[in-house]
Amino acid sequence: WRNDHPLFRDARVRRALTLAIDRRELLRVLNLPESLPLFDGPYTPRQFRRGELPEALPHDPLAAAELLDAAGWRDVDGDGVRDWEGAEFRFTAIVPGSPGFQEMALYVQDQLRHVGVFMELRVLDEAVVAERVRTAAFEAAFGPFRNEPWALEWRFGEGGSVGYRNPELAELIERADRTADPAIQDEIHREFMRIFRRDLPVTILHPVVRSFFVHRRLQGLEPPYRTDPLRFMEHLWVEEEP
Repeated sequence: WRNDHPLFRDARVRRALTLAIDRRELLRVLNLPESLPLFDGPYTPRQFRRGELPEALPHDPLAAAELLDAAGWRDVDGDGVRDWEGAEFRFTAIVPGSPGFQEMALYVQDQLRHVGVFMELRVLDEAVVAERVRTAAFEAAFGPFRNEPWALEWRFGEGGSVGYRNPELAELIERADRTADPAIQDEIHREFMRIFRRDLPVTILHPVVRSFFVHRRLQGLEPPYRTDPLRFMEHLWVEEEP
């Protein structure tokens, strides 16, 4: 969401849009494992591997509608689109043409329509979407979410491209960039998660998914958190052939 856009300045609106989307059903739509963890902010690899992520916000369209009402967005003329001070809640989201993004965008478009929010879609080359996000030339955009401090600085730090301004978060990003201590990184990212869950400058639809193919004799992998054989070699063993 372009946080400094008039439609998305209010954190209640951004929370409502997140609650309006059934992210667990979206996993099924995209043919992804339903057991994938969902989350609402940055985390470290250690937190992910340990399963330490807090429960993501649920799908709750009634709560979404109440938040939109409280923020002043109501369907005053009964046409199915929410209005505020003469403006309709309509916007355009730019979507990469890469596989999966269009299906995701169509699903989100349908979910938002159920709460009176109309999102038009414009499919563009992936590099064009990235450039328009970098230069803040968008209203809403689909794209990957990165946890690294440099990526957080680019999007959410001082002068970040999504129009989100929070001095507390900017200071945390600086601290994260200055330390390589895993325990301190975990502590900082817990604060990241707290702030993101409160302000929701983005809606994270699903985690990045990578596939690994291993022989059935290789034992010790446990989805969804322990799936990368290169990261968890000390936990793995090979069963003897019978």
